[in-house]
Amino acid sequence: MRTAQMLKGAATAATIAVLGACGGDGNPTTVPQTCPAGQVGTPPDCRTPCTQSKVYSDSGGIPGSFVMFDDFSVPDTGRLDVTLDWTNASSAVGFYLVPANTCNTIEDFNARNCNFLIQSEPSSMKPRKISTPNFSAGNYRWLIANFSEEQESVSLQIVLSKGDCPALASVPPSAAERPDAPVRNLRSLQPF
Repeated sequence: MRTAQMLKGAATAATIAVLGACGGDGNPTTVPQTCPAGQVGTPPDCRTPCTQSKVYSDSGGIPGSFVMFDDFSVPDTGRLDVTLDWTNASSAVGFYLVPANTCNTIEDFNARNCNFLIQSEPSSMKPRKISTPNFSAGNYRWLIANFSEEQESVSLQIVLSKGDCPALASVPPSAAERPDAPVRNLRSLQPF
């Protein structure tokens, strides 16, 4: 019997030693939680830091009734943010995105036979701001159509946003906005 009491006493002492190591008072300590690697914040509010990189930026003139284009590369998957602005609010300007080296003729464009990944026909919103989530890396072609008769000055910026970036904010329509412009056939498709 004495051996059984000694073993029971030894087991109790071992349990106290283990519990004491956990917190000193017999209660286990809590291990501070951390966000997974590559994320910031305090759980459960973990988020991936925002990174943004400009993948294309240019400006220039587009004659009336023309479509201008250029090819560019997107290096990684992420949200593609496009900002297109032009001078005259009364001008009808559209933005389009297709795979690189496609949509090569004005006939295909006018018939809308191209593989449009983004198709933003003229509207009253200026500047035009477009976001496309989960956009794949690859080679693409943008097209800007000036549906107006007059030459238009445009500026274009395309940004790849990764992580928890704020949404691309749109500019509200102006008080003098025009009704949606009709989409009509254009005369020419040329490199920018």
